[in-house]
Amino acid sequence: MAERAEIPKSKGPLQRPVDPRHALLRVEGKNAWIRSLDRELAESFCRLVTRGNPVTGARSAGVVSWGIYAGQPDQTGTVILDRKSDGRFKLVPLDDAADGLLEQVAQLVGREGSVSGEEGKHGRVFRGELRKPNGSIGTEAMAREAESGIGAGEEKAKARNGKIPKSKGALQRPVDKRHALLRVEGENAWIRSLDRELAETFCRLVTQGNPVTGARSAGVVSWGIYAGQPDQTGTIFFDRKSDGRFKLVPLDDAADRLLEEVARLVGREGSVSGEEGKHGRVFRGEMRKSDEAAQTQGTGAASEAEGAPGDEAPAGEFETITGEDAIAAIGQRVAMEFIERGIKVRIRGKRADCEMTAKHILKGSPTVASQQGAKYMIEGNLSKSYLRKGARQQGPDANGVCTREDSPERSFTAFGENLRAVEAACLTGCKKETMFTIVVNDRSTGYVVISSGRRRMV
Repeated sequence: MAERAEIPKSKGPLQRPVDPRHALLRVEGKNAWIRSLDRELAESFCRLVTRGNPVTGARSAGVVSWGIYAGQPDQTGTVILDRKSDGRFKLVPLDDAADGLLEQVAQLVGREGSVSGEEGKHGRVFRGELRKPNGSIGTEAMAREAESGIGAGEEKAKARNGKIPKSKGALQRPVDKRHALLRVEGENAWIRSLDRELAETFCRLVTQGNPVTGARSAGVVSWGIYAGQPDQTGTIFFDRKSDGRFKLVPLDDAADRLLEEVARLVGREGSVSGEEGKHGRVFRGEMRKSDEAAQTQGTGAASEAEGAPGDEAPAGEFETITGEDAIAAIGQRVAMEFIERGIKVRIRGKRADCEMTAKHILKGSPTVASQQGAKYMIEGNLSKSYLRKGARQQGPDANGVCTREDSPERSFTAFGENLRAVEAACLTGCKKETMFTIVVNDRSTGYVVISSGRRRMV
C-alpha cells in the first residue's frame, strides 16, 4: 500500500496547502516531494517533475507524493503550483528558491510554447498550460530538425543502421537545451540532450570517430566508443555556459577518476579545475574544439594555482565565475538579496551562518531577525564597506570592477560580476587576511560580488 511505501523525509518543511487547487513542491537534490489536498493533482504534478511512477502516502490533510527529481540534481527550494480550472497553472517560489529551479520546473510541467515568466510581488512567477504526463517537452533543437527536413522517423532509421546499443543504465531526459547527460559503460558512451549540436559536439570530444545520433521523443541520443579507460561506469551531468565554459557534476556513484577523465577529454589545455560541491566533486573549465588536443593529466592543478586570488592577470583574462557559480566557489552558506535600493540586505539560511555573515557586513544590529520554518532570516543596514556607492569610487575598469577606498572606515572595497576579477582588484588595496567576500542578488541586475578588507597602509 502507498502508506507503507518508503518515502524519505525532507529536511525542509512540507507545508499543508489550503486549497485543493494548490500543490507544494519541495526539491532537495535528487528528491522531490509534492503535498496537496487533492491526490490526483499531487500524483499528476509528481509525474511531470520526476522520473518513473510516484510513491504516494496519506497525511492528516491530503497526501504526499515523492519521486526522483527529473531536473538538475543540485537544486533546493520550495515552489507552489496553482492549477486553474481551464488547465493553466501558476508557479510561485515560497522560499529562497533560485530562479533557475523555478524556470526548470516550469519547463517540466508546461506545454510547449505556453510558458512565460514575469516579476511578481514576491519574486519571479511563471505561468502556462499544464502538459499531460505522457506529453513531450518541446525544444528548439527539435524545431531546427523539422526546419532542416530531418524527421524523427528518418533519424530513427539512421540510428538503427548505425546500431546504437542500448545502455543498461537509464538515459535521463535533460530539461534545458544547455544540458547533456553522459552515460559511460565500459567501451560505450551515450549522450542525451535536447540540442542535437551539443550532443554531437560533446560526443566527439569523449569518443573515438564520428558519433551515431538517433532521435528521441524529446531531443536526441548520440553514441560512440568511449575514448577514456574502458573499465568505467557512471553518469555525468554536463552544463555548457553561454561563454563556452562548462561544469561537470556526477549524477550517481560515478568515480572521481571517471569525472576527472571526462573533464580532461572535454576541457581546453590548462583551463580545468576541480572543487568539492554539495553533491560531490565538480569540475569546471573551457570547452575545447574537436581539433584541439585533449588536456593531459596534471594541468588541472596548475590551473587552480594560476586562478588563485591575488595573482595578477591581464584585463579580460580572469576566469569567469559569476552568479550561483561564485556562491559555490566561495562556499557561501546563506542567500542574500538587496532591499531598499541596496542600502539594506536580507540574509536567509541557518541561524549560525546568518549571524556570522551579519557580523561581517551589517552596520550595527539587525533591524529584523526571525525564524521562518527551517530557515532563519536577518535584515539590516549594510556597513559603508559593502555599499555600491560612495566617495572616492573608481571604475568600472576593463573587467567591469569598481573600487573604493574609505579612509574613515580604513577599508578598501571592490565589486562587480566576476568573482576572480573582483577579488584580484580588492587585493591590490587591502590585506589578504582581512578580505571578506559576499555574493548578493539584485533582482533588477542579477548577482553582485563584493569584496572588502582592511586598507593597506602605504
